[in-house]
Amino acid sequence: MGDLVKSLLPIYSELLKQIAALGFTEIQIHEPVLVFAESHLLPLFDMAYPAILESKMAVNMVSFMDDVGEENYKWLISKPEINVISMDFTRGKTLEFVEKYGFPKDKTLGAGVIDARNVWKVLPSTISPIIAKIKSLSIENVRVQPSGSLQYTPWNFECEEELQSHSAAPVVAFAKQKLEELTLVATAFHNESVLVGHESAWKTFTAKRTEGSSAYAQKVADSVSTLKETDFDRSEKYETRRPKQLPGLPALPTTTIGSFPQTAEIRRLRTQWKKGTLNDEEYKAGIDKQIAFCIGVQEAIGLDILVHGEAERTDMVEFFAQQMEGMLFTQNGWVQSFGSRCVRPPIFWNDIARGKSMTIREFSVAQALTSKFVKGMLTGPITILNWSFPRADISRKDQAFQIGLAIRDEIADLEAAGCRVIQVDEPALREGMPLRPQAKEEYLQWAVDAFRLATAGAKSETQIQTHMCYCEFADCMDAIDRLDTDVNSIENARNGNETLDAFHNFGYSKGMGPGVYDIHSPVVPSVEAQKLKIESFLGSLETCQMVVNPDCGLKTRAWPETIEALRNMVAATKQVRAERGLVGKCCV
Repeated sequence: MGDLVKSLLPIYSELLKQIAALGFTEIQIHEPVLVFAESHLLPLFDMAYPAILESKMAVNMVSFMDDVGEENYKWLISKPEINVISMDFTRGKTLEFVEKYGFPKDKTLGAGVIDARNVWKVLPSTISPIIAKIKSLSIENVRVQPSGSLQYTPWNFECEEELQSHSAAPVVAFAKQKLEELTLVATAFHNESVLVGHESAWKTFTAKRTEGSSAYAQKVADSVSTLKETDFDRSEKYETRRPKQLPGLPALPTTTIGSFPQTAEIRRLRTQWKKGTLNDEEYKAGIDKQIAFCIGVQEAIGLDILVHGEAERTDMVEFFAQQMEGMLFTQNGWVQSFGSRCVRPPIFWNDIARGKSMTIREFSVAQALTSKFVKGMLTGPITILNWSFPRADISRKDQAFQIGLAIRDEIADLEAAGCRVIQVDEPALREGMPLRPQAKEEYLQWAVDAFRLATAGAKSETQIQTHMCYCEFADCMDAIDRLDTDVNSIENARNGNETLDAFHNFGYSKGMGPGVYDIHSPVVPSVEAQKLKIESFLGSLETCQMVVNPDCGLKTRAWPETIEALRNMVAATKQVRAERGLVGKCCV
């Protein structure tokens, strides 16, 4: 790594000189890696700074997402070449470090006291102590600023016409409103009475929230505090329950992750329904045709475990959140997810509860069309939490448990409708893990508990699957094992079996569905290529462990390539079964 940093230094040095030549007097250098607070990084920072710095410009060193750690803070305040230090005061121990080690009189403190990662106005009870402490330290030069980039919040709450009359509206702040709050908080450093309006707004909202909570939602919230250890455990261990699941399924069963192509016809149906040009029954009839087509395609291809295709779902989080109490939805609250993909995260404003079943109708339509097993498709509590804007007044753990109870009820309804295999997706489990090692274990404990709370009520005969994708798993294998799923399908097509190797090296013994091909590529993998993948997987997995599937959902693909790729996957699986003497054998 040191050699790479050395190679970059001349490039950065020249770039900063060119920027200075343009007349700029200050430059921000973002080093969020400071929050890792790892000792091996400090020599690299010493190598880079002040080597690349142009003395004509003031340097503003910016870090965010957490505090920078004790040693990195001491390093920052010791560097005379760094003129401004901008840090996140909404998370971690930043304020403690400033108090313990002081702050140089010749530097400016960029105090990130406006939370750039939520959609709420500042809470006076939270921000007033921070202001008081900074003032008590007699820091001469202080800038009030967001804790990080405002790219993580929607642009402007004024654009949300439908939400303006909601009781939460007076305490919501998108990016534009957070900029306005900067002036307010800066004024509060000299006159704290300017926060009285915010205090009143929060009190009013809290009172209305209590009034607006249904009896059922209140019951769910209360039940979180009375959960027992047995609420988090399946009735039987994996080794006992797995042989009871999905009788008659062949060895190396084939399936998909859940979604099928979201076509122009599906989008047209949804648009017309939202505009009111299609009534509810007409919309449902249109969706049912899409489900029938999807089931027919899978039957023709020869897949073993089918899915209904998710034609009714725009987004795997938004769909479920829209059917739960306690969540708000925006018209224009888009934020970047990855690449060019944007989503509209729900906003948790109250206790979360499932007022009615969410997926039973579509599952029942699909199951009635086939004698094969159809998967129930649900999004897990941690993914819903991590891909939403949570409340600021109760813990994320409690909110995750509330969602877990809602998913638990949905699983019970699916079972009552005849569903024998249910997939509860948790792609955001690893994504939400804190940066600090000491915080990681606490998060993984309650995050896994939330998933187990959602799934533990399932019958032993019900196979619980999950899907996790596009992340490093090696540093949280214990937690993944503790999820206690019957089958875990993972993204594995892009990394040369690196992900599968992590599971193998750990000694993972439960069911696995390593992705045999990359669904993000339009290239259709041949039968031979997929056969080689399956055979390579069987070098790490027992035959009874393995399920054959693509590496993710198929909603972004077109039907022709989807059909061809899945047809090749099934053909490759049949060849492997034949060559290994597995024809006619069951999967357990």
